[in-house]
Amino acid sequence: MNLDPDEGHVAKVRTAGFFTKGVVYLLIGTLTFLAAFDQGGEISSTDGAIKYLLTLPMGKILGALIALGLSAYTLWRFYEALFLPGKLIRKNNIQNGFRRFRFFYSGVFYGIIAYSFFKPLVTSFQTGSGGNSDGNLEEKAALWELLSTDWGKLILWILALVVAGQALWQFKIAKDGKFMKKIDNYPEIKHEYDFIRRSGRFGYISRGVVFGIISFFLIKVILQHNANIYKGTEGALQYLLSFSYGSFLLGATALGLIGYGIFHIMVARHANLTTLQ
Repeated sequence: MNLDPDEGHVAKVRTAGFFTKGVVYLLIGTLTFLAAFDQGGEISSTDGAIKYLLTLPMGKILGALIALGLSAYTLWRFYEALFLPGKLIRKNNIQNGFRRFRFFYSGVFYGIIAYSFFKPLVTSFQTGSGGNSDGNLEEKAALWELLSTDWGKLILWILALVVAGQALWQFKIAKDGKFMKKIDNYPEIKHEYDFIRRSGRFGYISRGVVFGIISFFLIKVILQHNANIYKGTEGALQYLLSFSYGSFLLGATALGLIGYGIFHIMVARHANLTTLQ
């Protein structure tokens, strides 16, 4: 197997992963945007996207393709954690250690999402139904279990801080704009890359907002010792409606998620020119 990240099987896995991740965020953002202005969608997360796909003709096939694509993205992130492609590796380099942790964390995160697509598909094939298991109930059951012990609460605090750190990291990426690389070396596609950069920046801001609210939920779960407070991604988006002009806040966040999806689809197209942080 060729281990060059720009050639062979590795490049194909990376491209499939970026494209699929983009499709998922594009779907979630579109459904949520339509719901924000009562146009027929629903505030959505990966669970909502799965349920929507299963209502479509050939929905199971589409869901299986997305699950496989997200698995490819998971493998790419683990590959990055192991080999740090394109990075200058030095012994005892704390920055490289931080990069490895981020890539590993991302791999685990998207591995769980890939599993969330696989699970209802397997259930639906076994039972012949839509496979509408409630992932939110499973998450709450796990939270109640963790709340029942001191070490479990410690794990929840660590998780809440990691998610909060992830939120801050999304804002930093959006501010620095370093998710685009070598853009100035390709003037013939400058206008296209300006669009990609704007989409990416808006997307990272929206992701930061969602991660921040989820972290807030987790902290409330710990302080109030009540797992029912946790609402997941859909709850985080729904929470925006509690503010003044909530529909516009939700719509703007949904547009950001759409932009994040477009960004990743374009990354898949121009993967040899773009570095994703």
